[in-house]
Amino acid sequence: MGKLVTAIIAAMLPALAAAQSVEQKVKDIIGGKHAEVGVAWLADGKAHTVNDADGYPLMSVFKLHGAIAALRQMERSGIPTDTSITVMAGEMMTDTYSPMLKRYAGRDFTMPFDSLLHYSVAESDNNACDIIIRLAGGIQGVNAEMRSIGLTDFNLTETEASMHADPMRSYNNRSTPLSVAVLFKKLYEGNILGEPYATLLKDILLSTSTGQNKLKAALKPGMTLAHKTGTGFPLPDGTLTADNDAGVITLPDGRRIYIAVLIKDSKLGAEGNASLMREIAEEVINHLPPTPPEGKGA
Repeated sequence: MGKLVTAIIAAMLPALAAAQSVEQKVKDIIGGKHAEVGVAWLADGKAHTVNDADGYPLMSVFKLHGAIAALRQMERSGIPTDTSITVMAGEMMTDTYSPMLKRYAGRDFTMPFDSLLHYSVAESDNNACDIIIRLAGGIQGVNAEMRSIGLTDFNLTETEASMHADPMRSYNNRSTPLSVAVLFKKLYEGNILGEPYATLLKDILLSTSTGQNKLKAALKPGMTLAHKTGTGFPLPDGTLTADNDAGVITLPDGRRIYIAVLIKDSKLGAEGNASLMREIAEEVINHLPPTPPEGKGA
């Protein structure tokens, strides 16, 4: 029995060392940087975290939470994803980031819900986000849906409108990096949405247009990234309150890495933050165990 235990431990040591190595490498990457950086990733059945605190502002990453909440409610009610949504001109903030506003400024309009969702998630449209939150029963409704699927270690109290009125309130919508990575895993593996609701959101996440120089820049040929970004605002001293990217990297062999990099109060600048995210993702990808040979087990 002793020899068997010794053999098992010996077989596990390389994998354990690799896990410790990549986490240490991530710590080395972020060490000494003028920013608070939290990282989490789920891969090959294991959870890895570095600085997994609960105080990272989500910024537009919370649009994913809102999207899932609204879709779950639509699914329960049997509402099709292409249902027309009426938007009144008065619902649209005119001095916020909103590609939708450029097309529909100053008038009432209708659009299919799936198009509204694309604006909110893929293009990070603030007006579309708040309309979706309203459809989900307000921010309280979003929170309730997240609790109902077992998500923990997050706090949502703000809409885009309330954060626009007082930018410092954006610190109130916060999370651990692991909670965000877990939410992506729940979407892909936890059956929190049925069809066609799940596929719609996954396709929209794949088409995200923001953050091309962040996590996505680390991808190797054949890999894809379905993700949501979130960017804060500059303080008077140049500090950027938040800069985030989170999503699911799918490898050519079908394995997935659920990853979240949340950066708080950074003095690195937008390019510096993006470079940091790319470097972290590269380390995580490069240290993923190789695919086991066919017939040798997972």
